[in-house]
Amino acid sequence: MTDETEITLTVNGTEHTVEVEPRRLLVHTIREDLDLTGTHIGCDTGNCGACTVLKDGEPIKSCLMFAAQADGAEILTVEGMEDLPAADDLHPLQEGFREEHGLQCGYCTPGMLIAGKALLDENPDPEEGEIRDAISGNLCRCTGYQNIVRSIEYAADELDARAAADGGTVAADGGADASAGSADAPAGDADTFCGLEDCCGGPEGESFDDQFDRDYLGGDGE
Repeated sequence: MTDETEITLTVNGTEHTVEVEPRRLLVHTIREDLDLTGTHIGCDTGNCGACTVLKDGEPIKSCLMFAAQADGAEILTVEGMEDLPAADDLHPLQEGFREEHGLQCGYCTPGMLIAGKALLDENPDPEEGEIRDAISGNLCRCTGYQNIVRSIEYAADELDARAAADGGTVAADGGADASAGSADAPAGDADTFCGLEDCCGGPEGESFDDQFDRDYLGGDGE
């Protein structure tokens, strides 16, 4: 006799049917049953946001939801971002994190990207404070947040430019219509945990490009 339940999840556009125990968390199903390890596990208590995914378009912390509760849902993980309509090889948010150095150790990055996407879907032209509010449930212990905010602003500008190039008819991945305007790079006064001066410095002996190539923006970083 088994107490497993069959559920169906559409993850990054692909439908999966899996057997799960009632107590199995969604994040474990995503990582271990579907082998999508771009979604990270940090605190396992919903505090750090590393496990953030989109469920039916809404950002959730997948360590706080049983997999069975997501039966029938559409899930977007960081691996699916490069396949979104707004992506050109990389999604503008992924480009932004690369161009603005929005990651250091990279552990929080998948959750930050998903939180950023949820924001831009609702608000294509956010103010700095709105960005900081949107990522307030996602912790970063390396960058001090300044570069993460710049990365999301970069993505907002890029999505706006692409929408303008398409005659203003293309919105960010099906979200609200993009509008004109851009945000200047913010400076200082970040809500930091470690701050740039005291940051850990990231993995030793590794260049930023090497770090990026380890698929922190959409791959299988553990």
